[in-house]
Amino acid sequence: MGKLERIADKLLGRNSNRKASTGGTEDGGKFYSPPGNRYASAERLKRGLLEEYRGRDLLSETEFELVNNNYGETLHLHEPVQKPFTTPNTSPRDILCDLKLVYGIGYVREKELKQEGYSTIKDLVNHHKWGDKAKSIQEVFQKESLTDAYRILRRWKTLSDSSFLKLSGLFDREDFAIVDIETMGLSNQPIFLLGLAHPTGEGVAVHQFLAGDVSQEMATLAQFTSHLDDLEIILTYNGKNFDIPYIERRLSYYGNNRKFSHPHLDLYLFTRNILSHGVRDCKLGTIERTILGVDRDLDIPSSLVPDFYNTYRESGNPGPLLPILAHNRQDLLSLVDLFHKLLEETVNGDT
Repeated sequence: MGKLERIADKLLGRNSNRKASTGGTEDGGKFYSPPGNRYASAERLKRGLLEEYRGRDLLSETEFELVNNNYGETLHLHEPVQKPFTTPNTSPRDILCDLKLVYGIGYVREKELKQEGYSTIKDLVNHHKWGDKAKSIQEVFQKESLTDAYRILRRWKTLSDSSFLKLSGLFDREDFAIVDIETMGLSNQPIFLLGLAHPTGEGVAVHQFLAGDVSQEMATLAQFTSHLDDLEIILTYNGKNFDIPYIERRLSYYGNNRKFSHPHLDLYLFTRNILSHGVRDCKLGTIERTILGVDRDLDIPSSLVPDFYNTYRESGNPGPLLPILAHNRQDLLSLVDLFHKLLEETVNGDT
């Protein structure tokens, strides 16, 4: 068990004791604090952490290490986690059975062709009319890089279509990058923490890239990007609209116009399409409680995250930063569980 995992468990234990002593209302079997109580609780938590970690520093309390790159100094934590990560057992045929990927073939024509015995795009390669187009698509799915295959699906499919989950089974499991960021606001404010998890032979490696001060943002972005460049496919939760464009905008702020071309599975889109029945909303916290069985009542309100970070930055006291690190870590691990759940409901469940 890494230091950050122990801290997360300790913080959760602290919160359990608080709930027992302060009471609360039950919402679907889970403790629920009205918004006003959450803000007051967060302030008490911050004061308690400042007192508990007075005189301590982040490097001694966690496993972060100082890293220097061409842009300056940043902080990096690497934590191995014993957590399985599996991908669907799919093959190109599972995707290429959709003849509509060939330009010009619609539902009616696909039905006619399948009645004639053309079950997959591979079968169409020698067709007098569709052969050349079918061959070009088949060749894309035979390439080592699957970026072009992803682009073909994007041309015809919504991003919540199960074909993208099937495509994920064609990637090596260790090529996945699970990404989540923490920012100083919602409108092009600095990013101070970038979380990246990727599968390993033993489980999942959690990486966190932290700017000790906002002046270290570019160094932190560069360190994160260098790790992401080694991976092939991105998993996020609402990252198609938020995390990845936000990272690109912050890079552009420093004169780096980098765009990420990785195939990208936004699990929020799949969740909304597949798992939203009977849940109040599709916020990750709601999905964790109602579907994944993850209890995360400790979380501080997102609007207070910049304040907690600034308190750490100005005081050097690591206490207020710890719940943010624990939150980001849990986000990454929850996405592993959510990915598995989505596969069970679609690809592995044949629905």
